[in-house]
Amino acid sequence: MKVNREIMCRSLDKKLIALKNIVPFDLPEQGWIRTIREALGMTTSQLAKRLKISQARIVHIEKNENNLKISTLNKIAKALNCAFVYYIIPNDNIKNIVSRQAHIKASNIIGNVNKNMSLENQLSDSKEILEDLTKDLLNKNISRIWDED
Repeated sequence: MKVNREIMCRSLDKKLIALKNIVPFDLPEQGWIRTIREALGMTTSQLAKRLKISQARIVHIEKNENNLKISTLNKIAKALNCAFVYYIIPNDNIKNIVSRQAHIKASNIIGNVNKNMSLENQLSDSKEILEDLTKDLLNKNISRIWDED
């Protein structure tokens, strides 16, 4: 059974709102791995032993935490007796993001049409046309809003 996109967006937004309230956005200055390792009282050598890698590699990992593979982060989390949680949290609710993008796309389409029509003095500036095209994109051709023309 295909789930209605609107229902899916609403459900996802509810989950994401809950996450925004619990996920801290200020990362520790030294990074999560080092911060948690030190809070646990674990040395880089001890963590290295648990991961079966060199102590120098742990130092490198802690300095380059933002460039690690998800699988590596998951292994490190387990070695620290932690859970690794991966989220992508939108800056706004899904419906607003999609609506804004559809409006931008419709404006661009109308702008391109107007470029061609300006040669013939037939410019279109109606807000109704913009609204209708935006609704049409949202209802019939939503994936088109993400095309870069």
